Amino acid sequence: MTVLSDRLSIGGALSAEVMTALEVVGADPGELGALLAAYDGDAYLTGSLAAGLGDRRSDIDIQVVSADPRASEGSALAFTRAGTCVDVRYLSRYTIERMLATERPGQRIRPSGRSGPWLMSRWLNAVPLRAGGPPLLSEEQQGRARGLIRLSLAGDLIALTAFALLAEQAGLERSWYLCRRAGVAAWELAAILAGQDYLGERWLPRRSGDRRVAGIAAAACRAERTADLGCLLRQLGLDMDEVPVRVRLSASPEAERWSVAGQSFALVGSRRLVPRLQPVPVHAAAAAQQDPAAVLDGLACGALRWTVDLAGVLPSLGGQR
Repeated sequence: MTVLSDRLSIGGALSAEVMTALEVVGADPGELGALLAAYDGDAYLTGSLAAGLGDRRSDIDIQVVSADPRASEGSALAFTRAGTCVDVRYLSRYTIERMLATERPGQRIRPSGRSGPWLMSRWLNAVPLRAGGPPLLSEEQQGRARGLIRLSLAGDLIALTAFALLAEQAGLERSWYLCRRAGVAAWELAAILAGQDYLGERWLPRRSGDRRVAGIAAAACRAERTADLGCLLRQLGLDMDEVPVRVRLSASPEAERWSVAGQSFALVGSRRLVPRLQPVPVHAAAAAQQDPAAVLDGLACGALRWTVDLAGVLPSLGGQR
């Protein structure tokens, strides 16, 4: 970690948008120079400041994109003299294209860190540091990124709703929490569909100016039962009746089959034996009729795997498909 000097070496004058964003955190434009001088490529401001959402507590997020496919990628942290964190990520254009080509929505709940959709949302809001600099994504790449983000959030919403249905069916106390998490996924999907190309729960209230998003936000914050989620899904063009059928279940290929004293177990993580569910229900709808609590336990411990069938899923704000 480094305290930045006053040198500026980004190949040209800073853009007006970047100058305005730096004023929000009280950063001297010259303080970016020392760190960026070590990189070869086009530099972009990303994160909440680039999206016009940041405040004085925001980091200065920078991504430097190299045309060299063999570029050694990585991250670095530095601080301005006022204490603002500067988070620099270095990557190649090859990596961007590869991520856009290989992202597969509906296979895991989107984490809050640098997941594929999270990064793509930053690329969509990226502002070139250099006045007149090229956009980070081409128009074609922007279209693909938006589609992947929407499907990723739809997958999150469908999976969380299905798990909430199973928990409710099993009478588990945590069902309300899964409903609330599904509500937040619906809220974030609504904001994305309204044109707010940014992922992050911290700024969801600021991204809810559209009255349709605000309506979904109010309902999402009250969601405690799966009955509360049906209306949210309909407003986003999704069918509640299809949800449990779309969440497909299978035995994890990473869990080894063991037999101990005539009982069947799965060895998870090469160190923990857990009861093996037999047979594995084909989807969440079948699981609800079989043993929903055991299915949720199997998913939690890694003995089971889930995926969301997103074929034909076209989320839309207002419910028009």
